[in-house]
Amino acid sequence: MLTRRDIIIKWSSFALVSLLLVLLHMLTLRDFKILGAATFLPPLLVGVVASLEDTRAGTIFALAIGFLCDLTIAGTFPCIYTLAFTAAALCCSLLAKSVLQPGVLCSIAVTALTFVFVDALNMLALWLKARAALVPMLLLALRETAGSCLLLLVCHPVLLWLHRKFTI
Repeated sequence: MLTRRDIIIKWSSFALVSLLLVLLHMLTLRDFKILGAATFLPPLLVGVVASLEDTRAGTIFALAIGFLCDLTIAGTFPCIYTLAFTAAALCCSLLAKSVLQPGVLCSIAVTALTFVFVDALNMLALWLKARAALVPMLLLALRETAGSCLLLLVCHPVLLWLHRKFTI
């Protein structure tokens, strides 16, 4: 059982590592496109942390990441990332705890699921506002998900190491 001090250190470490990963991504791969789509790092952080940690802790982490993304990234409607990341983290955590075994395949699955939540809300909003065509949006979402999952090569080992550091 972790003490209050250990919990504060643990989640401060997760926050700092997440910020460093985002900073590294912004400095190196911000304009880099894979399969013609830009990579997006926050869903990876949400999915992997939600699959590694308790359901409540992973969902609160996703809520915080979503709130920060809503403050810094323009979305199709207000609070899109807060809603999508929180719902995705809840589902990812439950999926990782009951269906999938921890590991790289679990991280890929929960990352893809997080992208499904974010992209589904974005597509719904664009369809309701402008009656945008569904097929091009789906193809872009698939390319974005596939390209972003390559970032798991860096994110998964780092977050797994951090999780193991604080797991007793």
